[in-house]
Amino acid sequence: MKSKLQARPFAALLMAAVLLAAPVSVLAKKGEKNYNRGLEYEKAQQWEKAAQEFALAVAAAPNETEYQLHYRRSVFNASQNYMTKGRALADQGDYIGAYNAYRQAYGLDPVNDLAAQEMDRMLRLQREKEGTAAPRNTPTSYRGPAGTVPVPSSPDGEADGVPTRSEKLQLVQYNGDLEGLIRRLADDMSLNVVFDQAFTQVKRQIKVDWKDITPARALDYVFLANGLFFQKLDRRTILVADQSKRPMYQQLVLRTFYLYNIKPSEARTLLTGALPANAGRQPQFIENATTNSITVRDTPENMRTIEKLLQSVDKDRAEVVMEVAIYEISRNDLLQIGNQVGNSTSLGNLGGVAAGSLLYRGTPALAIGKDTVGLGSGLGLLIPNSTISLFQSKTNTRLLFSTQVHAFDDEKSSTRVGSKVPVQTASVYNGLVNTGNNNNNNNNNGGIGNALGNGYPVIQYEDVGLNLDFKPKVYPNQDVQVSMTIESKDQQAGPDPLTPIFTQRKIEGVARIPNGKTMLIASIAQDRERNGRAGLPLVGLIPILGRLFTTPTKDNQNSDIVITMTPRVLRAPEITPQDLEPKDTGTMQTPQSPSLEALLRDAEREEHFARMRALPTNVNATIQTQAAAATPAPANTAAAAAPEEVTFVPAPKALAQAEPSAQVATNNSGPQVVNVALGEPPAPAPAVANNAAPANATTPAVGAPAESAAELTLMTDNQELKVGERRRVMVFMKTDAPLGLATATLRFDPKALAVRSVTQGGLSGAPVLTQSVDPSGVLVVSVVPAAGAPALTGEGLLLVVEVEGLAAGETGLQFDADKVHLVATDGRTVRLRTTPGRFKVTQ
Repeated sequence: MKSKLQARPFAALLMAAVLLAAPVSVLAKKGEKNYNRGLEYEKAQQWEKAAQEFALAVAAAPNETEYQLHYRRSVFNASQNYMTKGRALADQGDYIGAYNAYRQAYGLDPVNDLAAQEMDRMLRLQREKEGTAAPRNTPTSYRGPAGTVPVPSSPDGEADGVPTRSEKLQLVQYNGDLEGLIRRLADDMSLNVVFDQAFTQVKRQIKVDWKDITPARALDYVFLANGLFFQKLDRRTILVADQSKRPMYQQLVLRTFYLYNIKPSEARTLLTGALPANAGRQPQFIENATTNSITVRDTPENMRTIEKLLQSVDKDRAEVVMEVAIYEISRNDLLQIGNQVGNSTSLGNLGGVAAGSLLYRGTPALAIGKDTVGLGSGLGLLIPNSTISLFQSKTNTRLLFSTQVHAFDDEKSSTRVGSKVPVQTASVYNGLVNTGNNNNNNNNNGGIGNALGNGYPVIQYEDVGLNLDFKPKVYPNQDVQVSMTIESKDQQAGPDPLTPIFTQRKIEGVARIPNGKTMLIASIAQDRERNGRAGLPLVGLIPILGRLFTTPTKDNQNSDIVITMTPRVLRAPEITPQDLEPKDTGTMQTPQSPSLEALLRDAEREEHFARMRALPTNVNATIQTQAAAATPAPANTAAAAAPEEVTFVPAPKALAQAEPSAQVATNNSGPQVVNVALGEPPAPAPAVANNAAPANATTPAVGAPAESAAELTLMTDNQELKVGERRRVMVFMKTDAPLGLATATLRFDPKALAVRSVTQGGLSGAPVLTQSVDPSGVLVVSVVPAAGAPALTGEGLLLVVEVEGLAAGETGLQFDADKVHLVATDGRTVRLRTTPGRFKVTQ
């Protein structure tokens, strides 16, 4: 009982302490717990974990500047750590691991465009490693610094050397009139030919014997060898004339190119020097500095060359963050033990007699100092001071300057961290002289007294602290060559407030550093040792006893200074394999001529899209059953099935891999209507009848075809898009049906959004892509498997659409549900679900 009574006061105190401590957690700043954890991770250089903790702290208290500061720093460093990890994995050949590392780097820091480029490059290298979807006309050993995108389909009007589907290699043998040969080859291609009047007046003979050549290519060679050219009049009609008539018949086009990184004057200088001189009227270039664009008037062939050339040079400007670290460590060790008798002043003047001195009755006629003793003889004796020293001083100083400076390629960037100190550099006089009159109202001598004499001081402010000047140059392999000036200046007290003493460490030079690598810029080591004695001579040299008359001083000073620099490229020009390909520009006398193969390809493409636009969205196929005649069958054929007359619509022959097997059921159901999505007009329905069924056999009926589901998704995630900025939108498809054809129509607002390119994805190898963009805001794409490739099935990337923001506002890409067709190779019905994509375009 007594113990319980004694425990009550302690319990009461504990309860009071708990109650008083309860408001502490409420009064604590929001997010402080996560912030403290983040600081611990930051000290341990675990930037990703630090970024997570700081993000939670910022979410709890968005207005805390300290939280924001550490969060931004940790996010940048965490992203750069993943960039370093990605480069290491890529060097080891682990492209999948490198892709994941770059993806995490881009997720942490969306400003890091280099990570997005490296993601694309890793995907391409992985495809080349696996031997699938290798880029056309691109060496497999290409290791460009920036990422690449899948090879787009051939632009309009260009030939890739592969015959069109309507042409076949054949033998061309002819000996006769040139006009007759042209008409014969044109008839093989279903082309109409119109000849210039001067061409028909002169008869020309030609003899050819060519093997394994297409009619289009043969006609191109005929035009080249005979100095002819053709001008397209419509889809299936051309005009043929001599090269001298090109200025008369050659059609010119006008196009405006909007530039995003280079100036119009630079583009004009480039185009003027790169394009050869044409016969007739020369190309015209009109600059517009307001919209940063250049308008060109030239032939369609040259216009495509100009477009490719501008795409190759109008790249994003490189951006780099220069990380500079200055480490300075100083160590001072001072030791003084002894008795110092006097100093340099007292021991240097112990007394004596000056010349001409007189003694009168034992008293010197000269004044004696306060430290002297007068003697009766008239002499003086100086007694010096005595100072006992027992002093030791040890100091260790560590100084760290760490700064990160953002800079554009080939532009100077300056940073000043510190303060400005006034320093007098001269004195200025006004010419006035002190006269000594005028009732104490004398003129002064022009200024005040100072270290530089009298006069008005001239003040100049000096930067004290850390001064950085950089001018980086980023190369295609992401090496950074930087012209730098690094200066660290400290201030110390001087003889006058306006004349301080500065301690300066300055480095000027040029260095080339790989991206993400730390290079030692300078290393300075100083070791200063000072040993001395102050006191009486000779006596102070006696061991141990001499310390009673002198004070030995031992002073050691050591300092080490190390300056390192690490460039971290945030954005670099995206150099693709297409930029390295040579571009045809014609001969020295004639510009690049159009190709008949390209003309036929354009004609077939237009006709293909015309057929597609004429297709109905849904076709109703009727499946009917009919009772079979009851006729006896032989015993050896009793097991044979008895099909009835069926009306059906088969899948396209080019897409069907195997004939679909019909599932039959033993019922006599009536006609059934099934919705089937087709890529071609329905073919005539063949009727199949067989009356060789058993007498008492029940009439089978064809069951409904199998169904599958498919999903098309536009991955935009409601991204913000700035005006003039380009983004790649990925179209993912997921289906379990083997597809032989996929066509889709996407709509967008042409005033707010523009489609710049469409490239195929990696689903089921490298499918064949056909595209068409209408100025009214309609994008039509068609995807079919490549020759010999498996059908499109599974889940993966189907298309990549590159869009550009034109005007601010809410916009997006969305599928036209009535104009999306998925055709299965086995004839099954495909149920489709689409997900649109939204964008927010800002200024």
